[in-house]
Amino acid sequence: NKKMIIKIYKRVHSKYLKLFNFFFFLRYVFLIFLITTSVFLTTPKFFNYEEKKEIIKKYLDDYYNLEVKSINKIEYKIFPFPNLSVQNLNFKIKDTSINFQSNNINIFLVLKNIYNYKDFKAGKILFKQNKISLDFDESKNLINYFKRLKYKFDIQNLNLYLLKEGNSLINIKNINFSNHGYRKYNIEGKVFDKRFEASLKNN
Repeated sequence: NKKMIIKIYKRVHSKYLKLFNFFFFLRYVFLIFLITTSVFLTTPKFFNYEEKKEIIKKYLDDYYNLEVKSINKIEYKIFPFPNLSVQNLNFKIKDTSINFQSNNINIFLVLKNIYNYKDFKAGKILFKQNKISLDFDESKNLINYFKRLKYKFDIQNLNLYLLKEGNSLINIKNINFSNHGYRKYNIEGKVFDKRFEASLKNN
């Protein structure tokens, strides 16, 4: 009986030892994966993005129908997901007279484009701190522009100034809008210092 107990103990001990070694090995695999991923995501911070301006301009023209007039600075950001932070943009919505200003847009990258900008595409674009001034009669063109875009974008804090014959008619502030997700086509903002919600769904 004693020999049997010893034999069983050795088997159990051997089994748990193998299990322990396996988890010990997994810890190192996870550590290597974490280090590799960190290096992969942080290295692009040291690249020069000034030469990428023309690529960004072409992408915004081809996919978002925006004619870029000026770009100030491009930086690579890791959080919340790898993205290009493009600062102080002025652009025009093509085939309209609508001018669009944005303090910052975040172009969220797909992994294949973090290092290679050939055939550049983005996951989505976030426009932050924006301003549009336009004649009231052009407002329909702006709405149609937002509805027709097929590629993902979010707008945060858009101030829309509507004019009539060059005179201020109404200001709509702090507009938030998205063309995807559970808030798709919902509009939030402030008019006459009151919060409002609207929707572009079902016309």
